[in-house]
Amino acid sequence: MSSDVVAAHVVIAPLPCYGHILPSISLARALAAKGLFVTFVLSQHRITGPRSVASHIRSLPPSFRLVAIPDPLSSHCLAYGVDEGADSVPAELERSQLMRQPFERLMDDLMAADDFPGAPVCIISDVWLSWTQETADTFHIPRYLFYPCQAAIMAPLLFLPVLQAQGRLPLKATPAPDDVEACDEELVVRVPNMPPLRNLDCDSLLLETFTRSVHDAYIRIWMTFYKVTGVLIYSFYELDTVAVNALRNPILNPSQVEILTVGPLHSPANFAHPASEAAEGRNAVSQEEEQCLQWLDSHSSSSVLYVSFGTIFLPSLEQIHELALGLEASEQSFLWILRPPIGMLSPSEEFNVSAILPEGFLSRIQNKGLIIRNWASQKLILSHPSTGAFLTHCGWNSTLESICMGVPTVAFPQFADQRMNCKLLVNQLKVGAELHRRADDLVERGEVERVTRLMLTGKEGIEMRSRAKQWSAAAFKAMEKDGSSDRNLESFVLKMKKLSSKNL
Repeated sequence: MSSDVVAAHVVIAPLPCYGHILPSISLARALAAKGLFVTFVLSQHRITGPRSVASHIRSLPPSFRLVAIPDPLSSHCLAYGVDEGADSVPAELERSQLMRQPFERLMDDLMAADDFPGAPVCIISDVWLSWTQETADTFHIPRYLFYPCQAAIMAPLLFLPVLQAQGRLPLKATPAPDDVEACDEELVVRVPNMPPLRNLDCDSLLLETFTRSVHDAYIRIWMTFYKVTGVLIYSFYELDTVAVNALRNPILNPSQVEILTVGPLHSPANFAHPASEAAEGRNAVSQEEEQCLQWLDSHSSSSVLYVSFGTIFLPSLEQIHELALGLEASEQSFLWILRPPIGMLSPSEEFNVSAILPEGFLSRIQNKGLIIRNWASQKLILSHPSTGAFLTHCGWNSTLESICMGVPTVAFPQFADQRMNCKLLVNQLKVGAELHRRADDLVERGEVERVTRLMLTGKEGIEMRSRAKQWSAAAFKAMEKDGSSDRNLESFVLKMKKLSSKNL
């Protein structure tokens, strides 16, 4: 590749867990497609380990360079992964610190290189990797945050100095009514220019259920926001209008850090998967994926509930049984990506599906359900016309992909940003229904049965699908030429090219 093809070199460094890596890969591909050279930095075990992202980094464009850096973790972490449930947060903080020295050594080498593609003009890093701000300052280059969540999650985080001054951190985790105005004031966060939020709907890392050390670390990380040049948010303006406007307001953003929405970073071609296509043309890359596609092909339009809880949330054995029996009782078709409960075994090991499901379940549902172990391509499943609803933990990747594909959701949020994502789907967009839980947080089989039927056969489900299709059109329009996110990406690329030209 000649230097007149690519005008600027940027470095992207995500937090090494799936929910942050995958959208960062999409961002890197989008920037490479618009003429930047991208060095994508990833910890070694995420490239070659048992929980690698190898299937997501196939067919890299010439202007996308993948660089591995050492990640000295214990053998247990390498086998099982440390991104498992809310209790993994301290381990994630520790792991992100392990990246610092090898990343700084890499940047030394990149900045000293005098051949193509030239020295980097910008670092784009995850908010968790706050130490990259010092690296950027050392080399006198800007740092942008890539924020793989909706903008509405960020607003309370920029309000942290006020909450801290009020002595409200950590936030009380006391159960509160859904109606914010009926809550005690100590259970509500009122961010300027934003609708009031219950404490429980904010990022759960701010709640008293986490240790003080986690709170303190999180606050220190977010204080670096005021030093960055800008933020690239994995959402689109039409979806996040109120929050983006609040983030741009000097009340929350006195430094006037640039706020750019760049999502959903997908084009319709990334998802398109007509059922009439030949199997070999549908991008299935594994036996499991092809099994999914063939099974979905045998079902009618919008008749299947897709069940998956991402890469972090692992339900208890009791919850798995309640989900299974509820799905069976609904008499609706379902495709379930099933992982073993926490502590049962390593995902790198094979596990016997029947051992964690109710006795006789697999034989009873063989004409209605398909169970896939561990993983299958979510995009392929959500894009299939037979998929009528998605039972999800409401992680932002899953939330945004369901919006892109116009698939309504059965919401089962757990921690971090998931409760606010649930509120977006259920209350704001009205494209989802939340599962109601017992006081001990368990969702019973009767509730699973009720909501599954509502989504696939009820009038409410039909109406949600109609609204979901409208939001799907809005999401793709944002990424089309001259759409809101496309304009922001073009603006960012132009800034990087100007920086590069100054260095010539």
